[in-house]
Amino acid sequence: MRAAIYTRVSSNMQAEDGFSLEAQHDILMELLERKGLELYRVYSDPGVSGKTFKRPGVQAMIADMKAGRFEALLIHKLDRLSRNLGDLYAFVELINKLDVRLIIAAQGTEEIDTRSPMGKAFLFFSGIWAQIYLENLREETLKGLTKKAQKGGKHMSRPPLGYTFDDRYNLVVVEEEAKLVREVFDLYLNRGWGVTKIAKYMNEFSTTKEGGKWDNKSVRNVLTNPTYAGYNHFKPAHWPEESRILTEGQHVPLVSKEDFERVKQFRSRRAAGYMSRRSFIYAYSGIVKCGQCGATYAGNTSVHNGREYRSYRCLNQYAKKTCDAPSISERMLNQLVFDHLQLIDDGFQSKKSKKRNTQTDIQKEVEKSNRRRKNWMLALGDGKLSAEDYAMLIEEEDARMRALYEQIQDRPEPSIPVEELRKMMKSLKEDWDLIEPETQKQLIQSMFQKIVILKGKDGWEITDLLTV
Repeated sequence: MRAAIYTRVSSNMQAEDGFSLEAQHDILMELLERKGLELYRVYSDPGVSGKTFKRPGVQAMIADMKAGRFEALLIHKLDRLSRNLGDLYAFVELINKLDVRLIIAAQGTEEIDTRSPMGKAFLFFSGIWAQIYLENLREETLKGLTKKAQKGGKHMSRPPLGYTFDDRYNLVVVEEEAKLVREVFDLYLNRGWGVTKIAKYMNEFSTTKEGGKWDNKSVRNVLTNPTYAGYNHFKPAHWPEESRILTEGQHVPLVSKEDFERVKQFRSRRAAGYMSRRSFIYAYSGIVKCGQCGATYAGNTSVHNGREYRSYRCLNQYAKKTCDAPSISERMLNQLVFDHLQLIDDGFQSKKSKKRNTQTDIQKEVEKSNRRRKNWMLALGDGKLSAEDYAMLIEEEDARMRALYEQIQDRPEPSIPVEELRKMMKSLKEDWDLIEPETQKQLIQSMFQKIVILKGKDGWEITDLLTV
């Protein structure tokens, strides 16, 4: 087995505790022979402090150890490696990971060899303390970074696209790059393009900050970076996005806070299925849902006499044949939405249907749930229901009631007054054919989150409609 020797003495005491470099070397060479090991190399840091691992000898030793050039390491005492507790614990963790044999000639009064039972115990407990130390260090570091962020401090190792650092580490706008950032926001917000289409387009005339190709990730990084809206921000990887710390920065923003918030809304709606994820030209893509099966209505184009006609069809109907809901033309859909808006009041309640009283509906469901629970309890007492089945039914009932409450609580409140929606839809209906398809889509998807349609005996109707 090949072995390395490491020795060190500090700068202020060349023969600390009576053990000079020569004394350490002699002791370790004797130990090497006694263990029957083959010497690979002697690493040494003469007259260097042991405060950190930033020493040429120890760095060379670690590099060779990682490269697998030796399988055992001999040192006189553990503090010869470092007097920094964090460095020592990290080194023990590395020894464990690389499965390198560590032999310490004088650790207390006993020799430590990690191939012996005592040595293995030493490594085991050292590893535990290393983990505790490192976790505590990370926690304390995070506290400091969080406090700095809360006070408006900036956490940034390099400037993002659109900026550079001045000599005081302040962000300064690079106008040529800033144009690219504004272009990405404009394509996403005003043209309705998805990240894939934006990336392909941007690659035609530009590169990322590092000079690489644009891809989905690089586009998303631009769209979600609060720096562009004028914020300083901080969020460790394990924090949820809603916990991100935002403070007002001193740099010049590249986009308005309103546009940045609109991007967040659009991304949230796409993730929830309330907005099209793709860059197709269909205005209602991702919004219209089937009232029979719940599937999304997808856009479709047909050509008659040289003219294109857009329509929508249930995905389950044409792809899986599990639904018989008919298709609907885009013109009919526009009329349906317009007529529906004329029939609802400012509370978005249809005058054709009964007014839904949320509290009453919840109370009814609670009463039904209580009756079911009582019947299950009686069945359990009579021996007609096993304890396992009873527990399963109760668990399912609890989940059902939680889902009911969440569904009601999560239903978003409309932000656009119904009268304004009526005016917008009337204008769209009259000038629909004159508007570019991409603009049609942007307008519709900026007004509605979900439209559920169903064709009954009396024709098409909207059974549910959610606005932005």
